[in-house]
Amino acid sequence: MADRSPSLRRRFAVWFGLLFVLGAALFRLAHYRTTVDTLAQDFDVQLWSRLAAVKAQERFAPDTLLDPHVRSAGAFLPNLPTQSDSIVPRVLGWAVPRLEPPVDAPFTWFAGVWTTAGTLVDDLDLPVGVRFDPDWSRRLDTHWTSADGAYRLAATAGAHDTLLVAGAPLASLAATERQAAWYQVLTFVLWVPLVLGTAWVLLSRMLTPAARLAAIARRIRAGHFGERIDVHRTDAEFVEAAHALNAMLDRFDAIRESQARFNADVAHQLLNPVHAILLETEAAGRGGDPAARLRRIDDLGHRVELLCETLLTYSKSAAIDEARLVPVDLEPIVAAAIDRTAPAAARRDITVVPPNTGSVVRGDAALLEEVFVNLLTNAIDHSPAVGRIEVTIDPDDSGCRVAVIDHGPGVPPADVPGLFERFHSGKAEGGHGIGLALSRIVARSHGGDVTHAPTPGGGATFTVRLPAAA
Repeated sequence: MADRSPSLRRRFAVWFGLLFVLGAALFRLAHYRTTVDTLAQDFDVQLWSRLAAVKAQERFAPDTLLDPHVRSAGAFLPNLPTQSDSIVPRVLGWAVPRLEPPVDAPFTWFAGVWTTAGTLVDDLDLPVGVRFDPDWSRRLDTHWTSADGAYRLAATAGAHDTLLVAGAPLASLAATERQAAWYQVLTFVLWVPLVLGTAWVLLSRMLTPAARLAAIARRIRAGHFGERIDVHRTDAEFVEAAHALNAMLDRFDAIRESQARFNADVAHQLLNPVHAILLETEAAGRGGDPAARLRRIDDLGHRVELLCETLLTYSKSAAIDEARLVPVDLEPIVAAAIDRTAPAAARRDITVVPPNTGSVVRGDAALLEEVFVNLLTNAIDHSPAVGRIEVTIDPDDSGCRVAVIDHGPGVPPADVPGLFERFHSGKAEGGHGIGLALSRIVARSHGGDVTHAPTPGGGATFTVRLPAAA
């Protein structure tokens, strides 16, 4: 089946790409509009400076307007280089390329002087299409574009009852605006893929630790359970996560090995009574006392049943639900455990002394009862006939201690290290060796523990420590 999981790299590429492209497009559009406006303003400033020169010449040297020799000598407003040609506009720190002619290129313009009645007095390179318009008198000291859109014009009143008009063709300004637009488009086409490609490479580099984690997970899934993350090759931001994952993998590996041993031990413990049952049924066909064989088979069946029930309790205690831990009083729980083990104690004439006080702890009553049943059963099995077992409850500020004290032979020193291991039994026969292991697991799942100590004068004392209900 194809992997349809969402990709972090793909989501980043899509959203970052959309945001960057949109932002870059809006920025360049704003930059283009600002550049065009700046060029248009500069164009009007240059045009107005020419008109002001015409006005000054018409006022202070009117003769030069009519003298062809003076005009041919260049006294009539020679074409001066435009100031904007040497300026590279900057908008928000971005430089617009030099799209105008070189610095020594002139600003192409024209001018004309008319009487208020419309008679042409003099002109400078006046285009054929520019003719006197009575409406100019209402446009004094302003700029406007001709009706055909070919020229930008400016008008002012002369000193001798005249009308002065200067103008410039808009073709050069339009060409400059087109070049600015192409500049924005070309740089956008080149810049966006470069930035997106760099972002993709950087993101891939940042996701390298995640890729290594995925590769390790695939190798573990393939059966290489010893694989771990190399913390020394991991970036600082992922070191803590790498340590946590390595610890988790170590825990899983330990659980896996423990479960494998547990399964083997369970199979071994179940096979013993099953083989015995099969041997009894096989021997029944060769004669003998049927009633004795049935009793033997019944005992073996109960042994299998008890082992299965204990294993079921063991599995429940290993995955206890926190919601099941509620405030409970230990005195009735211990009393119930004593009642359950009373028949076994009576068969050996053993007296079980109950506690004379109680204590409230946070726990699961059914599981805690199993703990005390296991400890009492163990004490009864290892106590001498006509013996005595005491159960005490000792509360304190942090919780309480429940001690089950017997006066038997005690635990041999050689058996103490494996006392709480699964399927470790000190009984000569009939024990499955899971009771103490189960008791410790239940106690630890409640935040406590089960410990062993020799009883003064002989015997064994098993103490269950449990935290208070608070």
